[in-house]
Amino acid sequence: MPSLSYLRALASRAAVVAAVALPLAGCAAPEGEGDEAVSDETSGALLTESQPVGTVLRATSTLNLRSAATTSSSVVDVIGDGDTVTVVTSAPQSGFYRVKTEDGTVGWASGKYLVVAGGSGPTSGSVAALEAIATSSSCASRSFRNRGRMPSGYLKGVALTYARAVCNPTRSDVAVVSRAQTGNDDKDALSWYESNFTAAGMSNATSGRSTLRHTYTLLLSLGMQESSGKHCVGRDTSASNTSASTAEAGAWQTSYDSRSASPELPKLFAKYRASRDGCLLDRFKQGVTCSSSSWASSGTGDGAAFQSLEKECPSFAAEYAAVMLRVAGGRTGHYGPLRTKAAEIAPECDAMFAKIERAVLDTPAVCDDL
Repeated sequence: MPSLSYLRALASRAAVVAAVALPLAGCAAPEGEGDEAVSDETSGALLTESQPVGTVLRATSTLNLRSAATTSSSVVDVIGDGDTVTVVTSAPQSGFYRVKTEDGTVGWASGKYLVVAGGSGPTSGSVAALEAIATSSSCASRSFRNRGRMPSGYLKGVALTYARAVCNPTRSDVAVVSRAQTGNDDKDALSWYESNFTAAGMSNATSGRSTLRHTYTLLLSLGMQESSGKHCVGRDTSASNTSASTAEAGAWQTSYDSRSASPELPKLFAKYRASRDGCLLDRFKQGVTCSSSSWASSGTGDGAAFQSLEKECPSFAAEYAAVMLRVAGGRTGHYGPLRTKAAEIAPECDAMFAKIERAVLDTPAVCDDL
């Protein structure tokens, strides 16, 4: 008779498969979210050190429980995403931990998908655990068209900015980003991309977290097309828009003259201009090299200050661009990669954001650290 954890794992995997059953043409099917039951391998580990016998660990994804500490050994059970196991042998072998499931089955599970359920380290519900969800996901290995993989800091920064939005669903800018697609193809990226989202099995017909998540999925791709995920990118030196108001800056290449598109945009600018708290620059800069010329701004005054803030406060740039996607991101909008649909929809990144969302909802105390 199948174990309870195995049945839960099958249900979890079925839900993920349903969510990504219709991937966008030309996009690789997701390998990590919900697929760990057939592959234990990923980039970036969560647990690597010895753990005291009896320590409770929590699975960050569905994964195999194997008869030995190798991916070639037989599968004796499947641990469901979010299920807990208990350490049986302190020292790991080849990255695997010998653990016991809730049903009493003993075997070896990859530390790449485990966090300590309580105590120090990247504990479940911590900011470090949120970052680990992002960097261990198949989204992290996604190769974007003509851009390649994301810098690790860009992925972490956008993931944490999204987590903060999940923490604050009633914040006025988040409400704009979370609302159902408007049907305005000229201005709303979700409306303009409706057929693409439908092909990927992602509906934006209702307001709420799923629409917020889908906006961030497209936002992630847009930043890769605009700047290869580099927060410090300045204006395009070959372009004619060189004034303080029109020069573009930051990971999403946004300009100050965009602020009239929504009352939320000046509010965000004023908020982060007054305080750099929550800019997440320490995350976004990981894996990125910035030249001294990158930091230069065009012109003076508020427009120049906006350019600097876009580069020096990348979480502001992300929140600002998320609103822009909904109010000036369509067929005739601000961003070329959206007008031409060069920005892709990556279902594996939507699945990553869904895990971030679940982690926040499971442990809302993490919001205090964001």
